[in-house]
Amino acid sequence: MTLTLNVLVALLIALGLSVGLFLLRGRHEARAAGALESAEAALATVRSLSEREKANATAKGWEASLAPVLRVLSMRKGTVEAALIRATAIRLSLSQRLFPVATLLLLLGGGAGFLHRERARELVLYSSVTFSYLGKFLALSAVAFCTFVALSPFAPPLWTLYPALGAAATGTAIYVGNLPPKL
Repeated sequence: MTLTLNVLVALLIALGLSVGLFLLRGRHEARAAGALESAEAALATVRSLSEREKANATAKGWEASLAPVLRVLSMRKGTVEAALIRATAIRLSLSQRLFPVATLLLLLGGGAGFLHRERARELVLYSSVTFSYLGKFLALSAVAFCTFVALSPFAPPLWTLYPALGAAATGTAIYVGNLPPKL
């Protein structure tokens, strides 16, 4: 439980630092426009026109949901805030499309961990609490990174979600595979 709270606190710090660095630096309009251009370019990479329109409609829904939140955080209403809301909505919409793949990878990682546990039980191997802890840390850190990439308009590119999901699946496999057998 403590590890989960630490990872969530680290996520909040990362989001706060991202927005704080944006506010400290000058030229807010240029950086917000750059974030919006990056998000629009990521939306343009969706190959199917119908899928792109569906992702754009989902982004408009996220934009309507995020607008009141940003109005509370920033008491002014301008082009910078609108660009940041739109960029975040597009990133959320595109990240949301990876949810079935992420679920499948995490389930495959858990299944691989269960196979390792069964093999360890048959071969009378010992499970490592240290590896279990490190696997949990890897999985939670990867999920926190994915959340950061989806929520922050200034985060790394969306393609970084794929290696992060692989790391989350690997961490899940290590965590489940090294749990104590009497659990």
